[in-house]
Amino acid sequence: MLFFRRYKTITFGFIAALIFLNPHFNSVTATTQETYSLKKCLELAHQRNPRIQIQHFQTVQAEELSKAAKTEFLPKLEAGYSFTYRDKINSYDIDGSSFPANTHDLYNLDFTLTQPLFTGFSIIENYRLAQLGIKEARAHEELAHLEITFETKAAYFNYLKQLKFAETAARTIDRLEAQARDSQLFFDNELIPLNDLLYSKVKLSQALQRQRRIKTHVRLARAQLATIIQIDRDKTFTVTDEPSQKSMDFSLDKATGVALSKRPELCLANYAITSAGHQVKLAQSEYYPNLSLQASHTRMGDKFTVDGDGITSTPYNTLVSIGATWKLWEWGRRGHQVKSARASVEEARRVLKQVEDEIALEIKNNFENAATSFLNIATAAEEVELGKENFRVTKLRYQNQLSTATEVLDSQAALTEAEAGYYNALYEYNIQLAALARAAGVENWQTINSIQPDKL
Repeated sequence: MLFFRRYKTITFGFIAALIFLNPHFNSVTATTQETYSLKKCLELAHQRNPRIQIQHFQTVQAEELSKAAKTEFLPKLEAGYSFTYRDKINSYDIDGSSFPANTHDLYNLDFTLTQPLFTGFSIIENYRLAQLGIKEARAHEELAHLEITFETKAAYFNYLKQLKFAETAARTIDRLEAQARDSQLFFDNELIPLNDLLYSKVKLSQALQRQRRIKTHVRLARAQLATIIQIDRDKTFTVTDEPSQKSMDFSLDKATGVALSKRPELCLANYAITSAGHQVKLAQSEYYPNLSLQASHTRMGDKFTVDGDGITSTPYNTLVSIGATWKLWEWGRRGHQVKSARASVEEARRVLKQVEDEIALEIKNNFENAATSFLNIATAAEEVELGKENFRVTKLRYQNQLSTATEVLDSQAALTEAEAGYYNALYEYNIQLAALARAAGVENWQTINSIQPDKL
C-alpha cells in the first residue's frame, strides 16, 4: 500500500512536469489576454500619449522664452578681437624728419557693456507677453489632457460596445444554426416546403457575414484604444465592463455654468484679448526715444598681446557714454501699426463671445443626447425581454407546426436588433457622459454637481 502511494505521487509529479515543460502549454499561458480597466487606460493615456507630451514641451519652451525675455532688462557684455594688415606705413614729416604713424600689423581688442535705460516700455511689454505665453501653453496642456481623457473613454466604451455586438452575433448564429437544423429535420420529414429551409440557410449565411464585419469592427476599435494608450496596436487584450447607469444629478444650467468657468478655450480666448492689449502698447512704444548707457574698453598693438605698438602713446582707452535715438518721421507707419493692434483687440473680444456661444451649444447638445440615451436604456432593456419571450413562443409554435419559419426568423431578427439596441444605448450613454464632461471642462461628469456656484 505504501509502495502504491509513492508510485502514485511520483507519477503525478512526472505528469505535472511534462505539462509544465510542454512548449504548447507555455504558449497558451503566455497568450492569456490582459485586461485593462478604465482607470488603467486613462493612466496610460495621460503618461504616454504624444499629444500630452507635445504640449508639455511647448510649456517648457514658453517658460524658457520667458526667462530669455527677462534678460533684456539686464546689461549685456560684448567682446571683439580683430587683426588688420597694412602694406604701407604712413608717416609724418616734421622739420625734415620722418616719423611712422602706424605699423604693418594692427591688433584690436575691445569690451563693451550696454545697459538699456528706456525703450519706450517695449522690454517690459515683451516680458509680459512671454509670461502670458506660459499661461497659454499651460491652458493648451490642460486642453490636451481633457481631449485625451474624452478620447480614451470614448474608445474604451466603443470597444466594449463592439465586444457586446460580437457576443450578440455569436448568440444569433447559435440560434440560426439551431433553426436551420430544425428546418432540415422538418424538410426531411416533408413537414415544411423547400423554400422555408432555404430561407433559414440564407438568414444563417447573412448572419455569418455580419459576424465577420463585427469582428473587424472589434479589431479596429481595439486598435484605436491601443493607439490612444500607446500599446501595441496588434496586441490582443480586453477591458473590464464598467458602464455607468446612473442618471445625471445636475441641470443644464449647472453644466453650462461649470463650462463657462472651467473650459481652457475660454482662458485662451481671454489670454488672446490680453495679448492683443500688450501688442497695442508694444506698437506705441515706437513713439518714444530709446535711451541706453554704454561703457567700453579698447586695447591695440602691433602684436596679438595688444600691449601697444610703440608709436601710439595711449594704446588703452575706456569710454562711458549715454546715447538716445528717436524716430521722428516714418510716413505714418507707427500709427498704422497701432490701429492694426487695436483692431486685433476688438477681434479677440468677438472671438471670446463666439467661443462662449459654441460652448453653451456644445453643452446643450451633449446634455440632451445623454438624457435621451439614458431613457433609451430602460426602454431597450424592456424590448430585449419582450424579444426573448416573443422568440421563445414563436419557436415553440414552430416546433409544433403552428407558425412558419419566416415568423421564427423575424422574431430572431427582432431579438438581435433589440439586444444590439440595448448595448448601443448603454455604451452611447457613457460616451455622451464623457463628451459632456469634456464640454464642461472636467475629467469626470460626476464632479459637475460638486462645483459650488461661488467658484464659477
